[in-house]
Amino acid sequence: MPALFYTVALGINETSAKGWLVQLVCKQHKRFPKESACEVAESAVRQYFGTEAITGYRKASEYTVALPSNLGTAHFTAQCGCRAWPLPF
Repeated sequence: MPALFYTVALGINETSAKGWLVQLVCKQHKRFPKESACEVAESAVRQYFGTEAITGYRKASEYTVALPSNLGTAHFTAQCGCRAWPLPF
């Protein structure tokens, strides 16, 4: 069973990558979780930085530690309900 939370690193390259925490809640995104987590994070980046935002590097991994208590409201919510927060919180 795929994890519900993923960390995603996005950037022009690996050294410029910034982190996102992504929660996958819809069935469609849970089918291909790592790819979908990257897509949700990229959508969040485009919402805040415009459609010209370039992400040449993307890497997702399961988030396996306890969620922080200060997570708060998501900074981005996709139409399907999946959510993203920039790291660090």
